[in-house]
Amino acid sequence: MNPSAASLCAGGKINLRLKVTARRPDGYHELDTIFCPLEFPCDRLGIDFESAKGISLLCNSPEAGDERSNLAFRAAERYAEVTGISPQWQISLEKNIPVAAGCGGGSSDAAAVLTLLNDRYQQLSDTALAELALTLGADVPFFLKRRPLRATGIGERFEEFPLPEKMPEIMVVYPGFPVSAKWAYQALETQYIGVGKMITPADYLAAFADPGDADWDELLRNDLAFALWEKFPLLRLLKEFIAERGAWGVQISGSGSSIFALFGDAAGASACAGALRRSEFNTPYTRIFTGGKEW
Repeated sequence: MNPSAASLCAGGKINLRLKVTARRPDGYHELDTIFCPLEFPCDRLGIDFESAKGISLLCNSPEAGDERSNLAFRAAERYAEVTGISPQWQISLEKNIPVAAGCGGGSSDAAAVLTLLNDRYQQLSDTALAELALTLGADVPFFLKRRPLRATGIGERFEEFPLPEKMPEIMVVYPGFPVSAKWAYQALETQYIGVGKMITPADYLAAFADPGDADWDELLRNDLAFALWEKFPLLRLLKEFIAERGAWGVQISGSGSSIFALFGDAAGASACAGALRRSEFNTPYTRIFTGGKEW
């Protein structure tokens, strides 16, 4: 084991619910969203702290962007700037989370870099590290915490949102194309903006206990999804296919394009994943994750 190196898995997320409560004059949107971390799929992040001149990033995926636009690289740059450390950091990034898919892969990578660096150098308090993370993106601080949270404001104010210990099986389907978050917010129609119903952990507890009686349209509401269902008919067809095979609820995560579905058990999710692979939706670009593996 190399004592000058460290690594970790950077899992993604789904937004169990995403309500846009207001549009601000500065162009940002106020949200009430529930983040749920995923252990899988996950990116693999490693740093050798003594093997580069400055900061260098090696990534297995060209879709992750060039070095200086990559959030993992920018996180390392910001940490060096804030702490005054002269970096000799070789960052390796193995991308497994689809890019621009609503699963938070880039933000998770950035948080992983900050975690590895601060574990090594112990220069910042938890509060200071979260403040630094926020400069990289509103949801980056969530990935430092990696537990279910409600986020408000522009997604940067967090409060605890304890979900039941026994969660449904989650399946994530990436349809093979990215969606721009900027486009998704620009396409949001005014009629969907508003405070709406306040959902609590107790609502999910009741729904998981009696899924047949749950209002999944409300529990999994995503105001950004309305424009995506309209713009991309494939997403609607995927939703119908998955719902017909036993999913409790199906929704787009974040600004898309990934869809997530909740199932009562791993067997149901696996059966649906297998059916998807045998269906007309199976393309070389489709990616399906459930049960700790990619199908």
